[in-house]
Amino acid sequence: MVLEDNGYTFGVDGWVILNASSTRGDAEGNDAFRITSGDSPNMIGFNFGVPEFEGIKANARLGLRINPHSGQGNQKNLGNVGSTASQSIDPREIYASFDGDFGQVVIGKQYSIFNGRPVLADASVLAGGFFAYDIANDGGALGAGSLHSGYLYANFNSGIRYNSPFDSPFKVSLALYDPSKIQSVLASVANKPVASKTTSPRIEGELSYSDTFNGGSYTLYADSIYQKAENCQIGGSKCSAGSDVQASGYSAGIDLKLGAFGFFASGFQGEGLGSALQLDFDSLDDAGRERESSGYWLQTTAKVTPNTKLRLSYGETTIDDTAATKGHTAKGTVLGIYHDYGDHIALYSEIGRSEFDLNPVFLQATETDYVTAGVRLMW
Repeated sequence: MVLEDNGYTFGVDGWVILNASSTRGDAEGNDAFRITSGDSPNMIGFNFGVPEFEGIKANARLGLRINPHSGQGNQKNLGNVGSTASQSIDPREIYASFDGDFGQVVIGKQYSIFNGRPVLADASVLAGGFFAYDIANDGGALGAGSLHSGYLYANFNSGIRYNSPFDSPFKVSLALYDPSKIQSVLASVANKPVASKTTSPRIEGELSYSDTFNGGSYTLYADSIYQKAENCQIGGSKCSAGSDVQASGYSAGIDLKLGAFGFFASGFQGEGLGSALQLDFDSLDDAGRERESSGYWLQTTAKVTPNTKLRLSYGETTIDDTAATKGHTAKGTVLGIYHDYGDHIALYSEIGRSEFDLNPVFLQATETDYVTAGVRLMW
């Protein structure tokens, strides 16, 4: 819905997603039946625009998320503002954009650059996917996509971003973001090191090239990230590996569309990034040293009818052993069917398997099977 009056615009968009999922695995916490949101919580977005002035068009967006299982009433609904299952509203997007012949400048909080494309390409992003690290019997939402097995979650971050003109096949994006702690909080890193002092922004950038051909199109891209943090500590004492830590990495991929078929492939490598949520979960080892991680993710899709799509994806993420901490390899496979019922409603079902040779939460090898059915209303 968009309203316009003398150059001022106002619009509302959003979606409601609900999934029913059954999981069975090797650890006690892998087994659950849940009714939750998906990779993206339920959303309502408000868009505002003002009249163009001297060739610059300014717009703003406020995007609010909330999970359907939020609130109080049973042990799944944690009611904790710090949890993704909280009863609070999550303001993931609040930004202004300024467009002109120069391209676009965005200020505020929005989805960031590094490793963002595979997340958005994942057919589970508005459907099912996995629980992060297969922690199914907890307060979190289904729908970590494949972030622990193939790619890292880019997250929504506050910053300043420049995008080159959209009408060019070759595009550049550069951003300075509010920096994060670089830390480890999972059970696999017993000492819980954290480097919390940040004196410079996180830098992210992307180069991409898009083109069309007879019956299809493609996009090639490469992106990168760099951030440092200081004052690495373990239990109030300086980390044995030193005070300063750095997170850096790069990724690349291709998005190919050919008639009724689609193919996406991506890979990443870096250090101090961790194995799922960038910088925040398991980026450092027990000595406070940056851990190296890498992964790849593949997805193929096929439209079997104008409104029905099949999908198969596979990914792997490895975080390497160090002298202080043992690493792990995670593998994830998802097979799904997605049907658009008209312009606004989608029905879908997924089956999947997530495997860890050492699950960093449960500290054992786990193999978890998923069966999911869901519905989505989007406007």
